[in-house]
Amino acid sequence: MLPLALAGSLVLLLSSLSLQGMVLQGRQVQALEQRRLRSEDQLASAAQGLLGQLQGPYACLYGLPSSEWHPEALPPACPAGLALEPLRRWSVDGSPVELIRWDPLLVAPELWLQQAGGGLQRGYRLGAGGLQELGG
Repeated sequence: MLPLALAGSLVLLLSSLSLQGMVLQGRQVQALEQRRLRSEDQLASAAQGLLGQLQGPYACLYGLPSSEWHPEALPPACPAGLALEPLRRWSVDGSPVELIRWDPLLVAPELWLQQAGGGLQRGYRLGAGGLQELGG
């Protein structure tokens, strides 16, 4: 009788450990998904912010691809000494973001951003309805 009770106890123990492992794994997957969603939201916010800068104080650069933004060769409409670094690297909710590419010469202008340090990267297209994510 004792070996049968011991075997039953071991089965219950293993079952409980298996359930506990599945719950912990589910929580880990959920935490990773929340982190990814937060990163995507930060990049979308950064894209909106950069577009606002390009339509506001940096409007002189709006029609020029970011590959052609050079301090020594800015368009005449730009004020002297215009700092480009705030458009290339900035922070959203404490997370550094970098401009990869702004190309307004396409039929629908495109903006590509990346979290600093090789993090998540996303592209956005500017259409009639505003910015739309391209995917990454």
